[in-house]
Formats: sequence, structure tokens, C-alpha cells
Amino acid sequence: MNIKLVVASAVVFVGGSLLLANDASAQFGRQVKVSDAVEPGFGGFHEPGISAARCGNNVVVGFGDTESGKANSGAGYAISSDGARSFRDLGVLPVPTNDNFGFGPDAVGANPSVACANSKVFYYAALYFRSNAPELCIGFPLCAGISVSTSKDSGRVWGLPIIAIRASEDSHTFDSPSVAVDPTNTQRLYMAYLETNSSPIDSDFFFPNCDQLTITEVRVVSSSDGGTTWTLPRIVDHSCDGSTNQEESGMLSGLKMAVAADGKMYLSYEFRPFLQFGSPVPPNEIRFARSLDQGTTFSAPMVVSTVADDSALPALAVDRTKSALAGTIYLTWSGSFTGTSTDVLVSESLDQGSSFTFPRQIEPAGTASTHFQTSSALAVDNDGQVAACFYETPDNQPTNSSVYSYNCATSFNFAATWTAQRLANSAIVNFDTLTSDFLLGNDGFFTAFEVSANGTRVVGNSSN
Repeated sequence: MNIKLVVASAVVFVGGSLLLANDASAQFGRQVKVSDAVEPGFGGFHEPGISAARCGNNVVVGFGDTESGKANSGAGYAISSDGARSFRDLGVLPVPTNDNFGFGPDAVGANPSVACANSKVFYYAALYFRSNAPELCIGFPLCAGISVSTSKDSGRVWGLPIIAIRASEDSHTFDSPSVAVDPTNTQRLYMAYLETNSSPIDSDFFFPNCDQLTITEVRVVSSSDGGTTWTLPRIVDHSCDGSTNQEESGMLSGLKMAVAADGKMYLSYEFRPFLQFGSPVPPNEIRFARSLDQGTTFSAPMVVSTVADDSALPALAVDRTKSALAGTIYLTWSGSFTGTSTDVLVSESLDQGSSFTFPRQIEPAGTASTHFQTSSALAVDNDGQVAACFYETPDNQPTNSSVYSYNCATSFNFAATWTAQRLANSAIVNFDTLTSDFLLGNDGFFTAFEVSANGTRVVGNSSN
């Protein structure tokens, strides 16, 4: 196994921190190593994205990785059986010979997504590529898709991946897989994803307004048998790269999904419109869609806000407790009201996504008059507390050399006010996740993020 470092810090009200020895508060305290270093992926690319799921005392963290002798799998993972007090890095998930799991010729990011149904059953979704597979993608030598692997022993051993969706790689690419378990029936899984389609035939047939342009679609598939078989995809929204229709001319990105206690499914993502000749620059949009019938039908996409950064990266969570505000939907993203600072903004819905509150800032982690906050992660725990984690750099116009701190904020009054805390002074941006106990048996949150230690990339996590 390659040396890799992932650090985990659970909110266990323990002072001190492995990464920031004197700067951790009583909220997010004890940090433990998950893995020793996440190595570069195929072609020198480093796989972005970290995902984690917790059921009871069992935690699985997924992240991009490479292992000696297992070059065709880039789906790294580590597990904990003691509530994130310690972790074991178990390498990469198995994949059939000659298939590529987690990486691909045109992929710079796998963005793994991990979920659990109970303390034993965990799911791991990732991008999947298979060469010389005409039976999967008729007439094309390379097949791209999204697969789901299942573990029935708390993440120790995983079955071979099952392809949930596939298409010819020459005209289709996939991004942002997001897998979730329905609490009302833990055999039912949902997976939302973005699919980019450059086939002019598909464009003309399905989206006449796109006129043979490249299309990006928000799609959802589901499984009623624990991930063994999957439905045909349902299209929720789409954009194309030059339509005369302003509402579809642009790019969709940053897709996230959450499922409520009663099985209602919610989606959020960003729409970045393209400039129309002779027209003013249109604002970016944070969009939201929902399904109230187990993914059979979806609402028309709703614009939650037009205050959004070019890479707003929305995060989504829903209160599944029996508290006074059970069912509340929380949504965060990056945006700027003033133009001098970019903040993580929060909005919530008390009516199952029919409307959202006006967005407001989460309390900044620093005191600088200017800053740039990005890549928020969001979760709600078993008593309705809300946490959001994000990166921050002092300059509102960050460059490739900007240094980002990693911060988490907690709200004990349903996102009305927040208490922020810095977990690391320097972290690798866009490599974080935040979760709580899916079974609602444990208080607090668990976050995983990457840092650099002695020149080596490190994934760390923290929980409360």
C-alpha cells in the first residue's frame, strides 16, 4: 500500500488537535489519522472529492487514491468501527481486470459518494470506465458510467462494482455522482448525477432548442433492491452551451442530493448562464428541484438565489429528526452581497422546498475585512443541530498560490446564529465532506478534509 494520510477529527469535546495543536475549540476537537497520503491519480491528476458515511459507530471515508499493483482502481477507502476514534486504511476497492474504477482517460475527478443503510451495509458510488466492452456500449470501444459497490460488513470487504448508468465515452461524460439511501426503505437507493452529452443526434431529438449543441443534464436513477438493478434515468433539468433560450444557455455544476425522513428527495445545483450577445451579464443561479414520490416525478427547477459565485458549490441537508423543525431543508453555497468578500451563504425551507428564506452569511471564521469562502459541506445531526464546513482565504480574488484555512461552524438554533471554529490553518481546497449518524443514534458531526504534511497530501477528518 502506498503511504497515505487521512486525518479524522470527531466532535467529541476533546481539546487539542493533531493538525492544529493549540487552536481547536471544544466543539471540533480530537483529530485522528484516517490515511497517510492520497497519491496522484492516472496521468498525474489528483482525484478531487472526499465522501463519508456514518451508521452507528461505523464510518467509511472514500477518497481518490492509487495503490501499487492496482492501477485500474482509484477508489480509496478507510474505515472506523469505534465512532471515528481510529481508522484503518484498506486500500482501494476491487474492480475487474482491464476496467478503470474512479479514473478515466478524460476524467480529472471521480468525486466519490458514500452512503450507508445500517451499521453493516455501505455503498460507494464512483465514475467507471471500461474498455473493449461493445456489449455495454454498442458500437463503441470505451464505455463510461457510474458504478456502485456494496459492502455488507461495515466496509471491510466490497463486492465488484455494479454499473448503474453507462454511455459511450466518446460523446458522454459523467460528474458529481451523489448516492443516498431512503430512510423509509433502506433497500431503495437514489443516485443523482450530471451527464454531459455532445451527440448532435441526441440534441436534436430530446432538446430541439439546443440545436446540436453540447448538453448537460441533471439525471436521477434509483434502485429498489439495494443497488443490484437500477431504473432508467429521469431528466430533472438541462443546459446547453449556446441556446437562444436564456434559461438553458449555460452550464450546470455542483449537484447535491438529500433525502428526508419521509423519503422525499431534494436536489440542488448551480446554473451558470452564458453571456448573450448584446445583453447584460446574467447572474448565476442556485437551483432546487424535488421529488415527492420516490423519484417518479420531479418539480420544475426553482431558482433559490441569484447571489452565487462562479463556483458556488452548493451543499444540501435535511432535518430527519422529530424536533420542532423536523423536515427543514438547509442549503449553503458561496456568494457575495458586496463584491468585497465572498461568503458561505445559508438559506432554509420550512415547507418541503416550496420556498426558501432570503440567504444570509454564516459567521466568518476570521476577522479580516475581505475573505473568500468556498466548498461548503453541510449536515444535520440527531437533535437538529446544523454544521457547515468550508475553506477560507483572506483575498477575495484568490490565486493558485492562495492558502486556505479549513473551518467549521455549528448552529444550535436551526441556522439562526453560528459559532465558527478553525480546524486547520492550511488545507487543500475542495477536498472535504461532512456527515452525521444516518441512524440518528449519535450526536454530532464528522468532517474529512485534506492537508499537506511534510510535502505529502493528507486527508483528515473531524467530528463532534
